[in-house]
Amino acid sequence: MENDVSMLNSIRRTTQMGCYGIKNVMNETVNRDFRNALRSQLNEYEQIYTEADRLLRERGGRAHNIHPIAKYGAALSAKLRVRTSLDPTAKIAEMMLQGNARGMIKSMQNLRTMGILDPKVSTLSRRLLQTEQANFNQMKQYL
Repeated sequence: MENDVSMLNSIRRTTQMGCYGIKNVMNETVNRDFRNALRSQLNEYEQIYTEADRLLRERGGRAHNIHPIAKYGAALSAKLRVRTSLDPTAKIAEMMLQGNARGMIKSMQNLRTMGILDPKVSTLSRRLLQTEQANFNQMKQYL
């Protein structure tokens, strides 16, 4: 049960950061297909976050969110990097690829180290990993 709560909090934080990151840069590109891809990814992260939050509440776990200063710093850095780039779409894609890679690594580490989990939690964790992998593959074409 303790590992379930830890895993759910990790999923929540990963999807929070994904949502926050996408929302901060989505309007920095004029490429309609790219923006639609970002919207689709945002929707998937929101769904996974909602499910993780629900499962956490069912287990009576305490929610741990991303610290506001970390969110602010990430947003400021992203805006600066995109606005100083010659190709904002490619820069955003690069940042999304980096975020997805970090998310995949975190998901794989969690699955390996947290041992046996409730099947619902394990399934959601694998769903996040598959989402990160799909997002990574989708972003490569925009580099």
